[in-house]
Amino acid sequence: MNARERFHAIANFERLNDPFFFGAGLWKDTFRRWVREGMPIALFDEKAKNELLIGRQDQNEFVKPNAGSLDMSDTGDHTWGPPLVPYYEEKILSEDEQYIIRIARDGATTRINKKDRESMPQWIDYPVKTVADYREYKKRLDPYSPERYPTGWDRISNETVSWPLAPGLDGKHMNERDFPLGMMVLTLYGGPRYAMGLENMSLAMYDDPALVEEMIEWQTYFACTMIEKVFASGVTLDFAWMFEDMCYKTAPLVSPAFVRKHMAPRYRKVVDLLHSHGVKTILLDSDGQIGELLPIWIDCGINGSYPCEVASGMDGLDLRKKFGKDLLLFGNIDKRALSRGKTEMDAELTRIRAILKTGGFFPSVDHHIPPDVPYENFVYFMNTLRSFSDYPESRRTMERGRSSTARA
Repeated sequence: MNARERFHAIANFERLNDPFFFGAGLWKDTFRRWVREGMPIALFDEKAKNELLIGRQDQNEFVKPNAGSLDMSDTGDHTWGPPLVPYYEEKILSEDEQYIIRIARDGATTRINKKDRESMPQWIDYPVKTVADYREYKKRLDPYSPERYPTGWDRISNETVSWPLAPGLDGKHMNERDFPLGMMVLTLYGGPRYAMGLENMSLAMYDDPALVEEMIEWQTYFACTMIEKVFASGVTLDFAWMFEDMCYKTAPLVSPAFVRKHMAPRYRKVVDLLHSHGVKTILLDSDGQIGELLPIWIDCGINGSYPCEVASGMDGLDLRKKFGKDLLLFGNIDKRALSRGKTEMDAELTRIRAILKTGGFFPSVDHHIPPDVPYENFVYFMNTLRSFSDYPESRRTMERGRSSTARA
């Protein structure tokens, strides 16, 4: 099977015990460490990194029309933000020996540590405080902006995929792909939170519900319009991705009652639209403890969860026992285990292997891999994980580094 066929077979619970590894996000400090330790990529080349760490059999891609989120980090890493067109003009407001205070591309005012530019910035202010602010802001969320549909977005090329092309694919229509294709389709909470900030958004749910209602209704319109335009072009999708990040380590940041009343009807509208176009795999991305919200999302037709963060108490076996085949699992490899010795990694691999046997599971690390993880540890983990496969096409092995940094 090629990657697309494997994706559907696993998602349909027809192919058990096949570790389709769904992405390998790295912080830049992690990447630099791995290069020093022998990873055979000398520069931060995203395409080469994806090919080396994941391999062609596990490749997946997103179309460029994007209604959910974009990579907009101040640090150059993969922090997601709202898909604004145009971006705000970046502007330095003040600067001293230690800090730069500036307006970022998403309109937020941030403080950046000049001595550690790749750390997360401190957010100071946000572009939306009132209904009037939002009505200006949402002009940048126009689904008809031509820039959202760059020339050639529906073709397979070096500009539209994040890994080296397989021979014979260049220039072909996306529907001739041999890899699963998805789209960022919706963000009802994550996007508005970027516009207002967590505290302001939380207060507005009580103090200014009309503003919050307008924001999530526009996000729904924005999403549905862009989805329709993609399908009208003739492009099909294998999966859809919703970005929310609406939970903390121990509980949701939004009450389940609010989600049921205000967000669930919008989720259902978008899910129904996707179902009408044959999209069966619909993921919702939220870190943290999502247990209280999962039944609501599943009831809305959302059948995938990412990243199933282990540090927040999300265990794939427990989720499989509770939700059965109603829930696909993406992620759930504890990033903390990768920095430890083989004993701890083997225990995590044993846990992951048990989930693989149940099907409907796409393992990946439950967040970006931190810089305390040696390259040799990642190679050992991935090679062992893939050795569990019942299928020869997913039993590839990675090259080991020059140094032996895994701790026994």
